Amino acid sequence: MWLKQLSDWIYTVEKGLVIILVATMFFSLSAGVIFRYYLNDPLLWSDELAIFALIWLTFLGGSMSIKRQQSAAVTLFTDRLQGRLKWLVISIGFAIITLFCLYLLYICYHWLASPNIAIQRSSSMRLPMIYVYLSVPVGFAFMMIHALALFKDSLKREQADDES
Repeated sequence: MWLKQLSDWIYTVEKGLVIILVATMFFSLSAGVIFRYYLNDPLLWSDELAIFALIWLTFLGGSMSIKRQQSAAVTLFTDRLQGRLKWLVISIGFAIITLFCLYLLYICYHWLASPNIAIQRSSSMRLPMIYVYLSVPVGFAFMMIHALALFKDSLKREQADDES
């Protein structure tokens, strides 16, 4: 129960962050166009900010698609299955997603712990790149929590199908 609540809370946070990131992209790119073409004084940072927002948006959106079960999938095989076998295959899929995210988090830890990451800065805004790089482990951590909650839920569904 707590895992589903955590997943739901993370999804709510993700929705809020996505709204902020889309607005940031819109205003940043709009300001860039206005300053470049109407005021003849281009903003150096607007494109970079929009790109960083898009990077975060990509990983958060990927996590949200796992939660909503709307990620790209080939369901040709599972659509032909029924009952317990179908839920078993779906459960295995969620377990694989969880393990994949866990593996990527392990890789991210070693990547972000390397000494050269701490000194990198973006070219226009001089923003520490760790803020951009953190989108990867945060996105995969959220994906892992969503997939784990869905895995647990699929096992409950499988048990409920067996009892009926």
